[in-house]
Order: sequence, then structure tokens, then C-alpha cells
Amino acid sequence: MLSKEAVKAKNKYKKLGAMISWMVTEPWNPKMWKVKLQRFNFDNVVAINPKSKGHKKEKLTLAGMETWKITTPNSDPDKILLYFHGGAYQVGSPKGYYPMLTHLARETGFTIYIPDYRLAPEHYYPAQVEDGVAAYEAMVNDLGYSPDQIAFGGDSAGGNMSLVTLLKLKEQGKEMPSAVICISPWADPAATGESYNQDMAEKDFLIGPYNLDGFGGYFVKEEDLDPENPYICPIKGDYTDCPPIMVQVGAHELLLSDSRTLKEVFERDGVVHEYKEWDELWHVFQVEALLPESIESFKMFGSFLNKYIGVKV
Repeated sequence: MLSKEAVKAKNKYKKLGAMISWMVTEPWNPKMWKVKLQRFNFDNVVAINPKSKGHKKEKLTLAGMETWKITTPNSDPDKILLYFHGGAYQVGSPKGYYPMLTHLARETGFTIYIPDYRLAPEHYYPAQVEDGVAAYEAMVNDLGYSPDQIAFGGDSAGGNMSLVTLLKLKEQGKEMPSAVICISPWADPAATGESYNQDMAEKDFLIGPYNLDGFGGYFVKEEDLDPENPYICPIKGDYTDCPPIMVQVGAHELLLSDSRTLKEVFERDGVVHEYKEWDELWHVFQVEALLPESIESFKMFGSFLNKYIGVKV
């Protein structure tokens, strides 16, 4: 049963459905004024959410990207989460995600870095996976962290970015991070899964208004949208010998089959993994970071990460 706080938040988002529908852009033919309006609204509305007590941020440059370093009083400087924000690869920023990540930092005990990576339509695929690899390499080569100190994290498109960055590092034969956490990962941008249907679209008041056909067109050019390309659709990846991965997803979202398929892929490839479906909850509900369900979610991620992170002594 949903908490009373979650019921209240769910009703609030339902009322925003008409505005969300109005701001939706068409794949491969986005109106830039709508894109800019979406970015402004997301960053300035979500950014006013409550933050954890004692939070701190530091701005730095990581591989040419402005990056925010986020800590709370219990953040361990030797436990690092490189977090890629969501937003369909068109919106989102460190500013917008700062409130949520202060709570994630508190509940996990991690120090979080969130880079302001390149967005579409100004920068289409493969810009995002390139930025993911560059950010990770800068963490190791410029900031001096070891791979076993670093975990990847991300939600929605940022979950995609976490997974494709992991797969690219594996392909390049580079040392991978110690663990990965994904919140409602966008792992099937070609929209081939069973949850991409009208019934689920009506339940999903955040993503439901978007175009179900050519979903990946928000960040991949039409001629490049190959549903078999694992660096676009990470459900097609080979995760053999990859580090442990945890996925959490809401049961009322279009991307539900993305996570279920990933779980099957991890089982096939022998990946250590944990998986959680949240009944009746929506896409990246953790943005409402004070919900009892969100706090429990963050604690679960903390337990997982602290099992697998390797801290330098």
C-alpha cells in the first residue's frame, strides 16, 4: 500500500499531466523553444525540492564538463558515486538533481559527482556515451580515484548512460567501476518491450504523454537508431564479467519492461544483481525524496553499494 505522502504526490503529478503533454516535443523534429522551456521548468521546479541537512556542493570541471560534487556530513570521501542524471537526454542538469542527490548521499554515505553532460538535440548519440567514458577516466586520471572506489548511478536516461558507459569500458578493455545502480533505466529506447502500450501510458503520467513510436529519437538520429546496438539499447548488451548491478523501477511506468528485460539479461550473463519493483509507483518517484518509499529506496541502494565498494586504506 502506498504511503499517504506518495498518494498525495501521485495526485499532484496527475494534475500536471496536461502541461507535460503540451510541452512534449516530437522525435527527430524538436522545437527548440519547447526543449528550452522543458529544461527551464525542470531545473527550476525540481531544484526547489527540500535538501538534506548539512549538504554541500562544490563545482569543478571534469573532462570539460561542469560537475557538481555533492556531500552530506556522513559522506565518505573514499566512496564515490558518479551519477548521470535523467531527462530523456534532452533535459536535466546538476542543478535540477541536486536536492534528490543530497538525500541519496546521506542514505548511502557516498560522495556524489554529477556531470553536466551534452544533451540532444544539440548533441546526438554517441555524444552521451563519449561523455560517460570521459567523465569516468577523468575521475581516475585527474582526481586520482581508483576504479574500485567508484560506482556508477543514474536514472532514466542516466540509467542508460550508466549501462552503456559500463559496456563501452568493457569493450575497450578498461578497468570497470565496482558497482552500478539504476533507477528506472531507459534500457530499451527502441521501445520494443511489452510495457510500451496504451494501457501503461495511461498509468504513467510522466512518460505516458510522449510518442511511443521512435522513442529513441529524442537522442539518436533516425538513420542511427539500431535496436540491436547495445550502446543505444543496453538490453542488447553482454554483461559477462561486469560488476554487480542494482535496478529499481516503478510498476506503473512505460519503462517497466526495460528493467524486467535487464534482469533476464543479467541472469543470462551471470551478473551479481539485485532487483526491486515498486508497486503503484511512477517513473523516478525518488525525485520526491522525502517520501517514505524514496527513503527506503535510497537505503536499499546504500546497502547494495556498501557491499561492493572497495575503499582504499
